[in-house]
Amino acid sequence: MAYRDLKEQGIIPPAYDFILHSRPGCALYVANLSLLHGVEEAIDLYFNENVDVFFGSPCSEETVVIGQMAAAANWNLPVLGYLSSDDSLSDKNVYNTLARTTVISATFFAQAVKMVVAQNGWKKVAYVGSNTLFTNLNRQAVVSALAPSGVDIFHMSTEANPTWQSIASNKAMTDLKANARVVLVMFGSEMNTSVPFMAAAHSLGYTTDPDFVFIIFSLANNYQSRPWDADYNGMSYPYLRAAYEGAYIIRIAGLDFASVNTFRQKLFAAENYTNPVGNDASIMPMYDAVFLYGMALNKSLADTGNKSVFTNGARLFQYMKNIEFTGVTSQVLINNDGERIPSYLFSRLPKNVSRIYTNLMLIEANRDDHCEPAIQGNLCYPYNITLTPDYLSITWPPDIPKCGYRYEKCDNTLFFTLGGVILASVIAIILVYYIMKKRRESLLYLMPWRVSMESVKLLSSGTVVRALVINDFDDIAERFINECQFKERHDQSATSVGGQYKSKRSEIQTAQANQFQSPRPQLSLL
Repeated sequence: MAYRDLKEQGIIPPAYDFILHSRPGCALYVANLSLLHGVEEAIDLYFNENVDVFFGSPCSEETVVIGQMAAAANWNLPVLGYLSSDDSLSDKNVYNTLARTTVISATFFAQAVKMVVAQNGWKKVAYVGSNTLFTNLNRQAVVSALAPSGVDIFHMSTEANPTWQSIASNKAMTDLKANARVVLVMFGSEMNTSVPFMAAAHSLGYTTDPDFVFIIFSLANNYQSRPWDADYNGMSYPYLRAAYEGAYIIRIAGLDFASVNTFRQKLFAAENYTNPVGNDASIMPMYDAVFLYGMALNKSLADTGNKSVFTNGARLFQYMKNIEFTGVTSQVLINNDGERIPSYLFSRLPKNVSRIYTNLMLIEANRDDHCEPAIQGNLCYPYNITLTPDYLSITWPPDIPKCGYRYEKCDNTLFFTLGGVILASVIAIILVYYIMKKRRESLLYLMPWRVSMESVKLLSSGTVVRALVINDFDDIAERFINECQFKERHDQSATSVGGQYKSKRSEIQTAQANQFQSPRPQLSLL
């Protein structure tokens, strides 16, 4: 399809014709193949089919070997990688005939991550992924990009294809919370591969903690569905929707599901072919690789007039550098090393988790028109960062929480201890004071009291007593005497008191002269 488009657009001169040889390779995409099966196929194609160019392999481990063989003097063939992401392939001292149109280059992906981290001033992040070659390659690239900037990285690795239960019960999740709050999540090129981890993090309450920031890498968009569109392993889709709410993603600009679906329809219309695997986003860069090769043929022929220049891989490689064109994966910008520079979008998953992402930052590949790549090399290809108003409206949490990862900066144990001691002391003092007061009152209540004889008088009938004070005992006076009026019955009362007085005469005579002495209870009776 790409070859036909090149001919229709007049990019490939009529003098050239293509003969395609296709062989399987890459155990990652084709089951039951050995790890380096594609290398064996490349050797056979070179010696038995006399091929002039290699497209692939899609696997980095095979491209590493094929690229070195193709760069050898006796081979000297151009190689166009369209899916291999290994950072080592950017070393043109080794791979001097290799150009790449891949959008998942670990090198530039790591630079995009670095820009997001630097923009927010974070100095401590966590990188979470499975123990697979793809995630390990990207992890190495991210570490190499962030470490020189003084960013500390906590690593968490799971087995391949983990379940959310195995992640949630893993001690590594506890260690993650104790070491980082900014979490970079990379389990594969599709966002759907992050489901087990995000489900586990949500079950532990991490996703609802405002101190956490989850940044998910989404480098392909083969599927219209999203992780929260269906139930997963015992979790309902509303639960998963909550797990992803407010998370962030880094994705390839121009490689969304709409562009993938457009390519899918174009492929079906042109070849009556539908990719059964559904990984069209992975093969779209192959179309761009063929286009890049056709443009290099055009430029080399126009420059040299030699139709055989394509047989010199190192020479043709020079014409695959510093090129820009629009491919099926949006803008294709090839730098001075023959490496494609992808553009990235940093977006937020909105709270309602619709498919409309909120773009926060555009990290755009750019070529400086006032710069000469032959002199200044890749310095002519700086990234332009554009922040949207939505980004500026967000208050980004720090990489280290205010109270620390383990809340050690807000440990109030000492204050609680001192407060407890002080409170206990106050309570004890109050309690002791209360007990002593009650004891004194009890002793005071039971001690002997004296009432002078002159204070006891018999009143005549009809006398009204307005006030009576027996020494200092005001409370007795108020209780028994206030506003009391004695009438006829008081004579009887007086006789009764007199009788009682007479009965107590012997006791009174033993006391001091003219005084009663009695405990307070008896005095109350009196």
